[in-house]
Amino acid sequence: MEAEWEYAARAGTQSAFFWGDTIDCEKAMYGNNSLKDNVCQLYIRSIGLGIDQPAPVKTYPSNPWGLYDMHGNVWEWCQDWYGEYPPTREADPQGPPSGREKVMRGGSWFGSAKNCRSASRLKWPPNSRTNLHVIGFRLVREV
Repeated sequence: MEAEWEYAARAGTQSAFFWGDTIDCEKAMYGNNSLKDNVCQLYIRSIGLGIDQPAPVKTYPSNPWGLYDMHGNVWEWCQDWYGEYPPTREADPQGPPSGREKVMRGGSWFGSAKNCRSASRLKWPPNSRTNLHVIGFRLVREV
């Protein structure tokens, strides 16, 4: 669920990222696209990572709840169909029952820093393909 993803990404914070309101190349994988946004490539090379690709899991620090890569690396599919936000605040809002595009959260190595914010969201048809390795998913186990 999209609302659960954002709750987990924020890890009890209200800032743009779990660590605060500004991002830099040492905190998340973004700006690693030599054709579009290469702002982090110098740092990425300095730590021995490849250009134009995601980082291995756990390359960047976890949030306070122990979750890695909630900001950047690859966009994460959410279960919800994409829909506009409701006009009033809701606790644990649900997406529409059907649609053409699913929600993705978290930003990716391919894009800019603004897409990595906890509140950033993107929509994408679930039956489409891309060879850029910018979309992934997170397995969740309820305890």
